[in-house]
Amino acid sequence: MEKPGLPDPANLNGTGASDPGSLTSGLSVSRFPDGCQIPSAEKLEEYRQRIVDTNIDARSFLSTDYLNAFNSIVMLLDMLPDAPELVEEVENWRFLDYAQHFKASGLSFADLAIEVYPFAPPDLREALERKANGIRIIIEELARMLRRLLDAGEKEAFSNIACTMAAQMRVMMEEGNGIIHGGNATAQADIDKLF
Repeated sequence: MEKPGLPDPANLNGTGASDPGSLTSGLSVSRFPDGCQIPSAEKLEEYRQRIVDTNIDARSFLSTDYLNAFNSIVMLLDMLPDAPELVEEVENWRFLDYAQHFKASGLSFADLAIEVYPFAPPDLREALERKANGIRIIIEELARMLRRLLDAGEKEAFSNIACTMAAQMRVMMEEGNGIIHGGNATAQADIDKLF
């Protein structure tokens, strides 16, 4: 259900708009690094060996840890009905792209996650970037809307929107998780049921 003033997550197509090209034209979508050849099968196997025991998927070379950048906002949204003053933390949230997230993460495999990222299948890497950009747009719009509602004393609307958008963002992050594991969220859920 679309909330007034917020983009409808069902129409984002991972980009923030119903027209997939409208917001990605200025978005930096990674390709293989300039001057870099597509890695050999041996190099890909070397990467697969190096990512064992990390949070990097061996098929996609993408890490679910990137979604933690958005989990913190979902947790804040869940707390807002009881602690509306936390809206300031939502307003202060800053988007980090994949490499920025890992540089700031302090994770032991952060450098490796950045190193293998350009060699993730381009369709999966681009889909994850579009999904992350769509979530970013929602968070930025949501922060402005929540502030307006709080300042206007619209506590019930404030709480309802925070809860509704937290639920919708969980769905979008599950879709991101599906991309990271080499497909879509529905396919991954079906695979998980088998095991």
